[in-house]
Amino acid sequence: MYWTLVKIGLIRKRLRTFLTIMSMFIAFALYGTLNSVASIFTGAIEGISAENIIVMPRYDMFGKLPYSHVQFIETLDGVEDFMVMDYLISDGIESMMDGVVYATSPNFFDVYDRFETSDESKLALKTNPNAAIVGQLMADQKGLRKGDIIYTKSNSLNTDGSYNWSFEVAGFYTAKQMKGDEMGAVINWDTFDEARMNQKGTIGMIMVKAQSAEEGEIISQKIDERFMNSSYATRSGPESMMAVEMAGEIADVELIVNSILMSVFFTILLVSSNTLAQSIRERTNDIGVLKCLGYKDFTIFISVILEAIAICFSAVLLGLLLTALMIPALETLSGELFDDVVSLSSGIIIGGFLIGLLIAFISAAVPAYQALNLKVVDALREG
Repeated sequence: MYWTLVKIGLIRKRLRTFLTIMSMFIAFALYGTLNSVASIFTGAIEGISAENIIVMPRYDMFGKLPYSHVQFIETLDGVEDFMVMDYLISDGIESMMDGVVYATSPNFFDVYDRFETSDESKLALKTNPNAAIVGQLMADQKGLRKGDIIYTKSNSLNTDGSYNWSFEVAGFYTAKQMKGDEMGAVINWDTFDEARMNQKGTIGMIMVKAQSAEEGEIISQKIDERFMNSSYATRSGPESMMAVEMAGEIADVELIVNSILMSVFFTILLVSSNTLAQSIRERTNDIGVLKCLGYKDFTIFISVILEAIAICFSAVLLGLLLTALMIPALETLSGELFDDVVSLSSGIIIGGFLIGLLIAFISAAVPAYQALNLKVVDALREG
């Protein structure tokens, strides 16, 4: 019975129903796409450990810390292991996008277990001063093999008086979750620090592996308190939190996404409410006839609500389906950088249907109430 009333309401003005669904469909496609991509900037990515504590310069993302900071950190209780990291920062954005070179401690792969490599590669990083462990994605894109030489230009002056650096490919690494993390090369920090002419004895970041997430919070506080009044103040915290903060220095992506979606859905709510109200007004005479035939007020009330839910859920389903189809295309266009990062999670899907249900109830509330209280005599007289 309800389905019959809902179907009649939907097909009575097919074009209007279609346009209403399409306008809402665009809104939910935008909702699904923005929330799927936003995880890149908000740190909401699986595989980022709360036990891994990042220690970096407080006021400059690409600043330097003295190596002496490590001597304090290694004395703290709860520190299971640690490693240092610096970057060969390129002068040109084009070469940076080709891959980043990380100068790290030889135990990089033991501390940072999101990355995996062979024991042979780990040994090469410790014993071969010129070794580089290259990300598999970077190796595939550049056609690199073991024994090849990779070249990079950095703002760090080499001992030969140039800014040119070269390393021998001694192995490859893979990332467990984020394919884009494979666009890089890992070299030995000790060798790099010895070879550079400027900024010797400095590091860009310290990674501390805590015994637990709770210990990590305590360690972070102790480190920041220790160097609070130092010329090299630190900013410490779990990797996931630091990812959000670093993204926040560029822009508050989460706020931007939520602001866009709120604006869109508010507009859609006005459109859908007006459309449904107009539809009910046009059916005043029909509703009066239905009540004359014995249909109860509550039955008509529920049918109006279900009609709005049918329209909203159709838009949600189409919008999220388009998002699911777009994700593989985004991964392909990114050169596999976004593999395993951009995804349509169950939370996004459930959230979409809950928003659709909310819009349906709000937009149908007044028209359904009017239909519930409509007197037969008034309905037939207006018709």
